[in-house]
Amino acid sequence: MAGLLVVRVHLDWTTPGHYDRDRSLPCRVCATATKMRDSRGQACHQSCAEHEIARELLGAGQALIADERVPSPAQLAHGRLATEGSPQ
Repeated sequence: MAGLLVVRVHLDWTTPGHYDRDRSLPCRVCATATKMRDSRGQACHQSCAEHEIARELLGAGQALIADERVPSPAQLAHGRLATEGSPQ
């Protein structure tokens, strides 16, 4: 079965803690100078952080899709479990 998994992440960085007006530092992801800071205080563009989280979520989602123990939507709709036919 082929499928498309789309992950979009939008972070709310409107609080003052996500911006350092006094100092630009290299982004921890792309190394371009930024005044933005992540939740740990490290220099990071918001878009870089969003893409990083999306990649992690996409990888986790693809792993679940590939895991045959996870029931497909069709199996769930028909009341079949992934363990059907195996000893309980």
